[in-house]
Amino acid sequence: MSKKTGLGKGLSALIPDYVSNQEPDLVDKNKSEQDVLMTPGSELRQVSLADIERNPYQPRTVFDDEKLSELTISIQEVGVLQPILLREQNGRYELIAGERRWLAARRAGLSSIPAVVRRVQDIESFEQAIIENLHREDLNPIDEAVAYHRLMDEFSMTQQQVAERVGRSRPAVANALRLLHLSSDIQRLIMDGVLSAGHARCLAGVTDRKIQEKLVSRIVSEALSVRQLESIVNDLQDASNYTNKEKVIFGTSVKEAAYLEVEKVLSEKFNTKVSVVSRGKKGRLVIEFADPDDLQRIFNILE
Repeated sequence: MSKKTGLGKGLSALIPDYVSNQEPDLVDKNKSEQDVLMTPGSELRQVSLADIERNPYQPRTVFDDEKLSELTISIQEVGVLQPILLREQNGRYELIAGERRWLAARRAGLSSIPAVVRRVQDIESFEQAIIENLHREDLNPIDEAVAYHRLMDEFSMTQQQVAERVGRSRPAVANALRLLHLSSDIQRLIMDGVLSAGHARCLAGVTDRKIQEKLVSRIVSEALSVRQLESIVNDLQDASNYTNKEKVIFGTSVKEAAYLEVEKVLSEKFNTKVSVVSRGKKGRLVIEFADPDDLQRIFNILE
């Protein structure tokens, strides 16, 4: 069986080797219970769906409805082939891993579901919920960032400790946390898949929220790629003032924005229209005048 690496403990430490990487929600029907178990403190049971509660530490808040419907159909046809992971809490059960299977089983009209019940503490439950979702690689960037923040806030962890717990690098955790500084509207677009993780990381490097929102408008209306957005953000860093930044945001290059700024300053100084005509590295400065007296006025200013 092939195993993914780079996730610290990983699911292989939580649920034994019956898990298939090819089909995360299904396993060979011919596997015996002995193949499914055992890890110390674990027990395989058939648990009533009515006795199962959602994990309060579950980092995922968005589920793909189409994939959930497909899983529901599969469960209606062949049942739940991979047990979910639970812990017992005050006579009831709390989900640790397998929420999609639990939801799909309810949709399919099942009354019970196979489950591995383990004895774990809050921190371990949260870790396992995060690791399961990271293992699946479809946790949206905002849910991932919120999960890291909760580990730090609720369990007093540092970024380095979070990174070690979930098998990520510290910079990766830090970059994820930066997304939480984006506005709630932008975060929702990321969660809905309108903006990619690459767009999100790039926007997080822009501190001005008004500029962030204007950039998002361009991303959505013009379908800007991450590379195009990065180019615009780099130009923004080179722009000298807010006027130039505005021009960059709306599609003017830094060089063009600089020329426009020169035109503006000189036009105000000479009280007439001034144009900068660029041709590669060369160009012309054109100062307009109305009549000979106006030309003399401009000449006097130059003196």
